Amino acid sequence: MSGNQEVASGLTRQGVGAPRYDRALGVPEMVRGHAEQRPEAIAIICDDVRLTYGELDRISDGLATYLVSCGVAKGDVVCLLVPRSLETVVAKLAILKAGAGYLPLDPSYPADHLRYVLEECRPKVVFTMGNPALVPLELQASGSRPVDLPTLLRNLSPGDVSQLPRSEGADLAYVMYTSGSTGRPKGVAVPHRGITRLVLEQNFIKYRPGDMVLHATTISFDASTLDIWGALLNGATLVVMSKPSFSLADVREMIKARHVTKVTFTTGLFNVFADHAEEQMPSLRQIIFGGEVASAPHVKRFIKAHPACILTNAYGPTEAACIATTFTVPADFSASELPIGKPICNTEVLLLDEGLRVVPPGVEGQIAIAGDGLALGYFNRPDLTAERFVTIDTGEGERRCYLTGDLAVMEEDGTFHFRGRRDRQVKINGKRIELEEIEAALRRHPRLAEAVVECRETGGVKRIIAYLRPNKPQDLSNANLIPSVMERLRSSLPAYMIPSTALVMAQFPLTKAGKIDRARLPLPPIEDTHPAIARSRSEEILTRLWSQALGIETVPIDRNFFDLGGTSLQLMRIHAGLELELGQRCEVLALFKHPTVRDMALFLDGREAPSSRAAEVDWRAAMQRRTMSQFRRSTP
Repeated sequence: MSGNQEVASGLTRQGVGAPRYDRALGVPEMVRGHAEQRPEAIAIICDDVRLTYGELDRISDGLATYLVSCGVAKGDVVCLLVPRSLETVVAKLAILKAGAGYLPLDPSYPADHLRYVLEECRPKVVFTMGNPALVPLELQASGSRPVDLPTLLRNLSPGDVSQLPRSEGADLAYVMYTSGSTGRPKGVAVPHRGITRLVLEQNFIKYRPGDMVLHATTISFDASTLDIWGALLNGATLVVMSKPSFSLADVREMIKARHVTKVTFTTGLFNVFADHAEEQMPSLRQIIFGGEVASAPHVKRFIKAHPACILTNAYGPTEAACIATTFTVPADFSASELPIGKPICNTEVLLLDEGLRVVPPGVEGQIAIAGDGLALGYFNRPDLTAERFVTIDTGEGERRCYLTGDLAVMEEDGTFHFRGRRDRQVKINGKRIELEEIEAALRRHPRLAEAVVECRETGGVKRIIAYLRPNKPQDLSNANLIPSVMERLRSSLPAYMIPSTALVMAQFPLTKAGKIDRARLPLPPIEDTHPAIARSRSEEILTRLWSQALGIETVPIDRNFFDLGGTSLQLMRIHAGLELELGQRCEVLALFKHPTVRDMALFLDGREAPSSRAAEVDWRAAMQRRTMSQFRRSTP
C-alpha cells in the first residue's frame, strides 16, 4: 500500500473528516489525504477568495518544490515574516512539505528582536510581504534568501511531488519564540506529532468537515496552531480574518457572515467578547479560550446569553504544543473559579514537589507535562533544554517531562486547579512575559546602574512597571531619562513587553538581607498637565472608557494611549464601548490613528486635529515597510 493510500485508509476508517491519530504521520500527508478524497471542498476562505483542498494541495506542492530548489531540506528553518493571511497558511503547509519547520515572526516586532531570532535560526528562506531587498545583507550573505511571498505565488511553477520528502511525526514542524528568563527570547521546537496529537481524535473538541473555523490569532502565537491545523487536518474550512487590527464588531460579523462554528480566543479577548455578547450568533458551537486565569463571571455571562455554545477553558505552554489540559464548562456552572481541567488525549500531567517527586491529590506541586505534544526542546539551546525537559520516575515508569514552573492542585478525579507560578513569569493578554528579560534589556542601557521590573494589578488591569536607578545623580531630575530608556527598549522588545510606566529612584528599598524589597516599591503616579475636565460629550465618553480599560483614575487627555501602558486588547474594549455609546460603527483603526483622548474626540466631532490627519493607507503594507526599513537602518 502506498503512502497516500495509507493516509486515505486512515481517513475513511472513521469517515471523512474524522482521521485517526497516528504519531508517526506528518501533517502534509494528512492534508493530502483530504485533497485526494474531497478536492472540491473549501479549505480556506479569506475575504472574497476561496481555496479548495485540491488547489491548496497543488499550490503548496509548487511552493514546496521551490523551497527544495533553494536548498531547503529536512530539519531546516524557513521564516514567515508576514501577517495573518491566506498566503501565510499556504506557505506553512508548503514549508512542512519541503521537510522544514516554519518560524513565524510578527512583522511589527522591533528590529533588535527580529535580528536576534533570525541570526539564531539562520533560516534558508525569509518570506516577506514587501520589498525583499530591505532584508539585511548580513542575512542574505549567511544563506537566507528573502522572498516576497505574494509575488512568488503569482509566478509559481507546478510542483514536483517526487522531489518532496515524506514527513514523519518526529520531524520539526515549527519554531515559536517565547519570552526568556535569561534576558533573550527562546525558540520552542515542536514536531509534527505535537500538531496532529492536538487536533485529531481529541476529547475536548470534535471537528466535522462542515465546520467553519475562525483564524484571528497572530501567526506568532501558538493558538494559531489549533486554528489552522484543527481545520485543515479534519477537512473543515479555515476562515481567515484578514484585518490586522479588528474590532469585536468585525469578529461578530465574520462569525455570522461565514457561519463560523469554532473560535479560539485568549482569555482576555474572550472576556471582552463576553461583555458584549448580547447579539445572537446561532452558528457558533464552541469557543476555546486560555492563556490566563479564567474569569468565572464572564463565563457565566456568556453561557446565559449563548447556552448552546460550548465553552472550553484551556491550559498549556508552547512547550507542550499549545494545550495540555482543558475544562469544558457545564451549562449549570456556578463555582467562583474555573479549573484548568483534565489532560487531553495523548498527554500526561504530573504534579511534582521540589525534589521532582510525584505528589498525591490535594497537595500543591509544579505542573510537569509528558506525552506526544512535548517539544523537541529549545532551538539551539541544549543547556536550557536539559534544564527544563527532564526524565521523571513516576513509579510506573520513566517519563520525559517539561517542567512548566506553574503550580497546581489535583482533585481525586484528576481535575487540576491552577495555583500560580514558582517564578516571576506573568501572562498578559495570553502572552508569556519573563520579567527578567525586560530587566536584562533595561540594564544594558548605559545610563542605568540598576533596573527592576514588577507586574502590579490595579483596577483589575495588569501593568508592567519599571523602576530605574541612574548612574549619574543629575539623571534623577532629568526629564529625558525615561523617554530615552523607553525608546531604546522599544527597539529591542515586542510592544506587549514594554512597561506601562516607569519611576526613577535614587535608591531601591532593601530587605534586612540586603536584597531589593520588591514589595516596598511604590506605584508611580500618572501626572497630568491638563485638567481632567471633559469639554465635549466625546471627551467625557473617551475619558471614562480609557479610565476603565487602563485601570487608572485620571486620564491625561494629551497622552498617547500606548505610552500609558495601553494594549491592543484594551483598545478593542474601548472601541466596543465607544460603538455602544455612539450607537454607530467606527473603524478600530481610527483609535490607532488618534491615540489621545483630545485627538480622538476631535475626530468623532468632525474637527480632526491637523497633526492627526493621515492619508488612508494599506495598514498591512505600511506595517511591513516600517518594520523592514527600521530593520535595515538598525543593522550595523
